[in-house]
Amino acid sequence: MSTAENDLEVGGFYGRRYHREYGRQTYWLRCAWTITRFMLFRFTPTACFSWRRLVLRLFGAGLEPGARVYPSVEIWAPWNLRMARGACLGPQVHCYCVAPISIGEDVTVSFRSFLCAASHDIDSRDRRLVTAPITIERGAYVFADAFIGMGVTIGEGAVVGARAVVVRDVRPYMVVAGNPAREIRERRLR
Repeated sequence: MSTAENDLEVGGFYGRRYHREYGRQTYWLRCAWTITRFMLFRFTPTACFSWRRLVLRLFGAGLEPGARVYPSVEIWAPWNLRMARGACLGPQVHCYCVAPISIGEDVTVSFRSFLCAASHDIDSRDRRLVTAPITIERGAYVFADAFIGMGVTIGEGAVVGARAVVVRDVRPYMVVAGNPAREIRERRLR
């Protein structure tokens, strides 16, 4: 029986393949986080930012005072998330932090954006997991529905336009938009 057939037999993604790619400890931490997120995070009032910071810190997130995470945010592994003072993950942001995601001071990641720090190697027969950290530096703004791919650094003060797909680094104070994201102009702060 092939490895793929064996994986399907024992529960597909959550079977042996899950343990091989992520490890048993991650599996159990994710189970605990999923339950905690549902019970103590997801249904809290929007204004309860302090409570959600506390819950995330219990799972190893590095959140400074004043960091804001909305209740509808999906966080894959809180222990890989770092947020500086004044950073914000807006409503329905999906933070797939299999690798570390670092969000700098006064950064806003807006409604329904997707931060994706992992993917699969399409040239590998068994589609091995590949990961790379995401860094969003101080004062950057990610507008609604944007996709930030693994290994990307968004420079200080940069702006990512709505629905942009960012798969390469963005220079500081640049405005990018489109799919794939392209530089539109330099940001002029007043």
